[in-house]
Order: sequence, then structure tokens, then C-alpha cells
Amino acid sequence: MNPPALAWLRRGHRDPGGSVAVALLPWAIGLVTAIDYFDNALFAFFASYIAGGVNASPDELVWASSAYALGAVLGILHQHAWIERLGYRRYLAICMFAFAAGGLGAALCDSSMQLTAARAVQGYFVGPMLGACRILIQIGIPPARRAKALKAFMVLIVFGGALAPIAGAFLVTNFDWRWLFASTAPVAALIGLLVLWTLPDIGDVAPHERTEPHYVAYMVFALAQAALQVVLTRSHFELFTGSPALIGLTLAGVGGLAWFGWQQWRHPAPLVRLHALRSAPFRVGLALYVVYYYLSTGFSYLLPRLMEGGLGFTVGSTGYFTGAVSLATGLLVFVYLKYSARLARKKWLIVTGFGIAALAAWWLSRVTPQVGREALLGPLLLRGLLMLFVVLPVANLTFKPFAAEEFAHGYRLKNLVRQLAISFATSTVIALQQHRLALHEVRLSESANPANASFMQALDSLTHGFVAAGHAAGEAHAMALGTLWRTLEQQATFMASLDGFTAMAVLALAAGVFAAWQKTID
Repeated sequence: MNPPALAWLRRGHRDPGGSVAVALLPWAIGLVTAIDYFDNALFAFFASYIAGGVNASPDELVWASSAYALGAVLGILHQHAWIERLGYRRYLAICMFAFAAGGLGAALCDSSMQLTAARAVQGYFVGPMLGACRILIQIGIPPARRAKALKAFMVLIVFGGALAPIAGAFLVTNFDWRWLFASTAPVAALIGLLVLWTLPDIGDVAPHERTEPHYVAYMVFALAQAALQVVLTRSHFELFTGSPALIGLTLAGVGGLAWFGWQQWRHPAPLVRLHALRSAPFRVGLALYVVYYYLSTGFSYLLPRLMEGGLGFTVGSTGYFTGAVSLATGLLVFVYLKYSARLARKKWLIVTGFGIAALAAWWLSRVTPQVGREALLGPLLLRGLLMLFVVLPVANLTFKPFAAEEFAHGYRLKNLVRQLAISFATSTVIALQQHRLALHEVRLSESANPANASFMQALDSLTHGFVAAGHAAGEAHAMALGTLWRTLEQQATFMASLDGFTAMAVLALAAGVFAAWQKTID
């Protein structure tokens, strides 16, 4: 048994409350990660309300998402150094307290720039939590208790993301968008206190054993990543080939990342060990992770646009319904945890999972403007199965060959990829939505002219209705035009959402074919 695991067990013998702390420790670790998933789902699902609250345009909203990802990536690179100096107990607690402070800062924002800064802070402190907590379970909990700890970890991740639409719908309906951030602050602070009580002091090392800071490599990576985030954000809103600045930033960013990778590969004690990429199953697993995070983020962003902007549902109805379905499918995690060990060839679970994602996206792309919530139940149930059919088996196949030290570095690298995939998904889905929305608005507005008999008939009918309600003729005409314009915007939003789901279906289908073709994960 390794020393960290021994420290974990001794905690129960030092004091009468120690056994309670030992029992609660897996749940404390799981809650730290759950707050990360909850926050990500909350931001993606209610992004339009957050953007409206700070008067942010679509590209400014992408900046906030990119800043979070950049902060998370830099936090992941610093993670090992902080743990060596503070230990897991103090590091996780400080991150929870800092995330809570960042949440209060985001709730007090009045501009998109302030929101971008607050999200960067939150990303730095909560972005590394998935990797830190998963590694802590692997190295800090005895093998005999590790399976139960992993179950708690997975269950809290699943339900953390599922509860976000329900909690967010309640907060937006009864309060305003600021409470989406303010509500996470006291929860994160309480989790930080729970971590201080339950975790033993493990992970910190003597000063002479600590990894060197890598200041130059860290700064090069930070600047290169920032440059590429700028390119990723701006290339959706201006022509890449026509902008020397974007081309120059791309070359600088790629060059900086190439130097960082070369330097880290050769260094005996790197910030992030890239040698895990030699493993073919690990490389394939990373690729599948990227597609899953893209699909998950895309669904979270597009669903409220379809249901609220396209079908006219209220934010409360959308959030409660979506969250309830996610919770229902989340219960199947217990079935997976019980029977998954009997499935020797998990590759076909993954292929099936991407097939389910393609079917759910295609189903959503075929709905009509008149559908009710019951018509959305089927695709939402299918969407909820993604984590069970894709993430859990992919995790099993990707990290199975690694020993403890290799596992830690590999999982840290996977967490880097996760943050970048979520950022890329958010920016590209927003850009696709805006592009298709503008296209459909132009096409629909072309029919809104005096030459269109149907349009004029609808305009006259609405005008007469407002006149009959007691409005003056000029006012009634303006009100009728406003009503028709809002209808046009709703139709354009509806069609743009359908286009987004069509793209998601194609991506999921391609990922399924790719997974079926792979022999290294068989």
C-alpha cells in the first residue's frame, strides 16, 4: 500500500471524528469535481441570459468562454507544482474558496470585459479539479476502497451536470442571471471546508524534491495559447486569409506550442509529460474524448435555443424539463457501474454511444414548430445516455495500461484536451448559430414585402385586431409589424437550431465510424 493511502487510513484512528471524515472523503472529492461540471453546464445552458445581462455580443461571449479555457489550461499546468508545495488538502480547498470568490465577481459584472476576467479566474482554479481529484483517488485511496470512491465520483459528476438546468431555471425565473454565479459561491465555500476536514495532508514534498517551476516554458505556452484563442475567437467573425494579424498570431501560437512540446518532451521533469502519447489507445481515447466534449457542449448550447427561441417555451419549462430528463437517464449510471465489468469489448459500447448521439441530433433536427415537450422526450433521453455509452468506456480503455505515475500525467494531459475541446465547441457552435440565424433572417425577410399577398394579409389582420382593441391606426400598424418581426426571428432561430443539430448528427456519425475502425481499443 502506498504512503498516501496509509495516511488516508490512519486518519480514522487519530480521533473519534476521523472515521466520519474517512467515510465522507470520497464524496468530498466527488463534490469538488461536480461543481466544475455544474458550472460548465450552467454557463452553456444559460449563455444567452448571461450575455444579455452584461450586454455582450456573440463574439464577446466567446471571449468569456475562451478566457475560462485559457485560465483552466494554465491552472492544469500549474497543478502539480501547487500540489507539491501545498498538498492536495490545502490545494483543493484554496481552489474552492478562490472559485467562490470568482463566482461573486462574475455575479457583480456589468460588462463583458469584467465577465471575461472573472471567468478566467474561475477557470484557473476549478478547471484543474477533474484531473486533480481523479488522480487523488488513484494515488491516495487504498485499492480496496477505490472502487466505491470512483462510484461516488462518477455519480456526482453525472448529477452535477444534470442539476444545472433545473437550478438555473429556478434562479433565472425567480431572480436574475447574476444568481447563476452567486449561487455557486456558498456551495463551493462549503465544499472547501469539507475538503479541509476530510482530506489528509498528502501530496506535498520537501523543497529539494519539488519540480522546477519552468517559468520560461510556462510563459511561452501561455502566450501561444492566448494567441491561438484570439485566432479561434476572431476567425469566426472576420476573414482569416484577409487578416495579417490573425495569420501572424497563428504562426506565433503554433510555433510557441511546438517549442513547448519539444522542450517538455526532452525535459526529465516536465510540467506535463507527453510520453503518454506514445500509447495508441491513449491517442485514440483523446480523440474520442474531444468529440464527446464537443457534442455535449453543443447539445447544452443548442437545446435552450431550440426550445426557448424556436419553440417559444419559457426558461422555467425548458430548464426543468431538460434537467428532469437528464436526472432520469443519470440513474442508469448505477446500472452501468453494476454490469459494465461483464462487458469485455467496450469498443462497441462507444460505437453505439455515438450512434445514439447521431440519432438524437437527427431527431431534434426533424422537429416541427408546433411540437410540444412530449415530442422532445425521446431525443433528450437518448442525449442523456452519452456519458454512459461514451465517456465511461472510453475512460476505461484509455487509462487502463497506465501505472500510477503515468496515469497522473496522462490524466492531466486529458484534462488539458477537455478544456480546449469545450472552448472550441462553444466558440464554433455560437459562430454556426449566428451564421445560420443571419442567413435565415435574410431569407425570411425577403418575403416580408408588399408583393407577398400572405404577408400583407397577415399584416392587415393583425392591424385590424389591434385597432379593434382600441389602438390608433398608426400605432396598430407598428404593433402588427413588430409582432410579425418577432415571429420571423423565432422562425429564423428555430431553423438555425435545426441546422446546428444536423451538423452535430454528422459529427457523431463520423465519430462512430472512426471508433468502429479502430483496433487499438478493441
